[in-house]
Amino acid sequence: MSISLNIADQKLFNKAHLGESCIASAIYWQLAKRRSGSASTKTMSEISGTTAKPYKQKGTGHARQGSKRSVQFVGGRTCHGPRPRSYDFTFPKKMRSLALSQALSLKASEKKILVIDTVDVKKTSEFASALSDQKVFSALFLYTGEAKNLILSARNIKNIKPLAIDFINVHDVVKHDYLICDQGALSKLKELV
Repeated sequence: MSISLNIADQKLFNKAHLGESCIASAIYWQLAKRRSGSASTKTMSEISGTTAKPYKQKGTGHARQGSKRSVQFVGGRTCHGPRPRSYDFTFPKKMRSLALSQALSLKASEKKILVIDTVDVKKTSEFASALSDQKVFSALFLYTGEAKNLILSARNIKNIKPLAIDFINVHDVVKHDYLICDQGALSKLKELV
């Protein structure tokens, strides 16, 4: 069974957007949300060690010290070190949808949105050969969930990421060279632009 890939109609995605591009901000927001923020250093109370003074207050010729757990000693606390935190910040929904719309319009202007006509696939090699015929080496495959074999085939091919249309995001759209979608996904893409 051969698979036919056709370029999507550019007129569907040619909405003009006024103002600055939100794509970079949306990607920065997505990557910031993804960070774990788990870097941590110990404060004075978290270090196990003696509470006694390292030596007496006077008469040694050294500076007075109150604890071996201080920052200047080996094994002591860290001064102003990282603590667990969230890197997330607010990014308005309207800007998110605008960024996605701009990313899709950009792909359409470059003629990099492909539509799958036939969804009956038996082997991964069929899908891979159809992609190599079109010279597609990096693509985001958007699906609505009807063609199970096609989804299973797509996830076995290098640099092809299958993704349900409900989870489409700016980072994945920009990261991959092409967008490949079935008819159901294409109709939902029209609504997003």
